Amino acid sequence: MVQFQGKSGAAGGELIHMVTLDKTGKKSFGICIVRGEVKDSPNTKTTGIFIKGIVPDSPAHSCGRLKVGDRILSLNGKDVRHSTEQAVIDLIKEADFKIDLEIQTYDKSEEQSKQNDPRSNGYMQAKNKFNQEQVPINTMGMGQSQSQSQGQGQGQGMGMNRQPTMQKRNQTFTASMRNKHAASNYADEDDEDTRDMTGRIRTEAGYEIDRASAGNCKLNKQEKERDKEQEDEFGYTMAKINKRYNMMKDLRRIEVQRPASKPLGIALAGHKDRQKMACFVAGVDTNGTFASVDFKPGDEIVEVNGNVLKNRCHLNASAIFKNVEGEKLVLITSRRKPNDEGMCVKPIKKFPASCDETKFIFDQYPKARSVQVRKEGFLGIMVIYGKHVEVGSGIFISDLREGSNAEAAGVKVGDMLLAINQDVTMESNYDEATGLIKRAEGVVTMILLTLKSEESIRAEKEAEDKKKEEAKKEAEKPQEPATAEIKPNKKILIEVKVEKKPLGVIVTGGKNNHVKTGCVITHIYPEGAVAADNRLKIFDHITDVNGGPVHVGSMTTLKVHQLFHVTYERCVNFTVFRADPPELEKFNVDFMKKAGKELGLSLAPNELGCTIADIVPGQYPEIDSKLQRGDIISKLNGDALEGLTFQVCFALFKGANGKISMEVTRPKPTLRTEAPK
Repeated sequence: MVQFQGKSGAAGGELIHMVTLDKTGKKSFGICIVRGEVKDSPNTKTTGIFIKGIVPDSPAHSCGRLKVGDRILSLNGKDVRHSTEQAVIDLIKEADFKIDLEIQTYDKSEEQSKQNDPRSNGYMQAKNKFNQEQVPINTMGMGQSQSQSQGQGQGQGMGMNRQPTMQKRNQTFTASMRNKHAASNYADEDDEDTRDMTGRIRTEAGYEIDRASAGNCKLNKQEKERDKEQEDEFGYTMAKINKRYNMMKDLRRIEVQRPASKPLGIALAGHKDRQKMACFVAGVDTNGTFASVDFKPGDEIVEVNGNVLKNRCHLNASAIFKNVEGEKLVLITSRRKPNDEGMCVKPIKKFPASCDETKFIFDQYPKARSVQVRKEGFLGIMVIYGKHVEVGSGIFISDLREGSNAEAAGVKVGDMLLAINQDVTMESNYDEATGLIKRAEGVVTMILLTLKSEESIRAEKEAEDKKKEEAKKEAEKPQEPATAEIKPNKKILIEVKVEKKPLGVIVTGGKNNHVKTGCVITHIYPEGAVAADNRLKIFDHITDVNGGPVHVGSMTTLKVHQLFHVTYERCVNFTVFRADPPELEKFNVDFMKKAGKELGLSLAPNELGCTIADIVPGQYPEIDSKLQRGDIISKLNGDALEGLTFQVCFALFKGANGKISMEVTRPKPTLRTEAPK
């Protein structure tokens, strides 16, 4: 989108006008700037920011109101007449998709400019071969000879005095010679190409190229007869290339296939003479697209796919390469000799290692897939910024154009867009994502994640909730005590068959005991009825025996023990609570053992250590005051006792002398029975 509003300048032949550029759908505004100066008179000069290049098919090129040599007075309302080149570049970068330019041009008039200035909108026009009717050129025009240049920095030949060098020539050219030449032109109009070389045209294959391209070069009859080569899609033949660039050395036509989303692997550089513009190959990556073709540092690139790069800034060339559509690249290069004047830098031999910035996406989303879609004017997708219960916020495909390439490639409505080419969109907003889609050209690689619909997710959640509810109901059903499974953190009623056999357990608890909150099993003898039942475990809390609550706060230790040493006729019922994790406390008991004096402990080894089955009082006061029946000794002098046999434990305790350190584990259950009323 371009808006134009003009007004006369202060000086004669000057014009100041406003131009608005909108780069929506483009990668750049398409202007290349430099700081330079214009010599107004022998004693005065004007400095400022000038346009030194215009990218083809860009907003600046399309507007038709900007030319090489125009001076920028202000940008988005900010005066840039005294600004540095970098400051103006920063302003353009900050401007997002739209800029307002106040432009000063030095042409007398648009019509006269077209007649006198061989350059228009960044291109050279074809000249009259004889110039017999040419008039002197405006001394304030653009495109001056370098011999009169007073430019500074990189402002070659911009806005400086041009002397009237294009005077009437061939003064002795007679009317008869002119008529003879005119007759010759009418006889064969192919002899001389006097067409306008500005702008762009389409080839017979439908590809858009510059009018100044070698693909649009005109051959005369003799040249056509000699040229047996078939034109390619860009109109190229070697005969056309050699005629168009007949002053250049060792011209070559290079053709490569560019894989989708793969970097080209080339570095570009400008001319070392800052008064000249050119695009040189500074380096070729050995792993890049051009590694397998005859393409070397120092080669000058003059065209790519019908886009003329000769006399263009290498920065403009980089933008053109990025905007070239399709997988096929056709370049015209000129190879110079090593001692020829050329590239401004030394050849680059080392390229940074390439990395796939989208690789992590497949690690994060294993079900993501890569889809390649050829963009032919449009991708055929619409996107929205939304939210999904599985992945949260992101960019999603909201609609597909019927019959589009995206639909044919398998893109689905509802897919989450994770990346476009090498640009990750997982944290992008709507404007950023649509900007990437608009700027993408040729074959576009998209990384997509197909998500479940909200209906299917809701259905799955309902089915899962239903399954949990059924499992909960199943768990709440009363179980048969004889076969009931003991589950953690629940009171379970079980029935143990005894048939007058001893239960075979050691328990702890009682009001005159160190454990006053519950009755807990601390050892199970393998010969007893409890071991045969194989459901009770060490540290199980017994809250009820045969329907009677075991409230140890109101029962002596002896009475608690008697509940488990009574001989039952056929079976006994226990209400069991298995805490997960177990409710325990650990402490150490240290004392000095005298030689020849026994500890006075009766021990029962198990998988958790050695349970104290009985204590002979009066041996050691530390044992009498701190230990009790049912405590488990888990370590002796730092040695773990878990799982050891009786013989090994006996030998360890028997051989221990001097300082003795025992680590003791004791149950500490939560109170789960009410006191009797």
